[in-house]
Amino acid sequence: MAKVAAPNMALKVLDMAIQVHGGAGVSSDTVLSHLWATARTLRIADGPDEVHLGTIAKVELQRAKL
Repeated sequence: MAKVAAPNMALKVLDMAIQVHGGAGVSSDTVLSHLWATARTLRIADGPDEVHLGTIAKVELQRAKL
């Protein structure tokens, strides 16, 4: 569950920070654009959210014995 929730929350927080900083948020003057790219890459490299959510669903269904 953390493999899905943590990267998504990190991207949401970074998106808000970039919005607050306006155009400077996406420039190389701040670290925000680099952090966003790193967080997005980590999210993709670790595997798609759909794969993790499918795994979570299988475990929960086995736990419920459905």
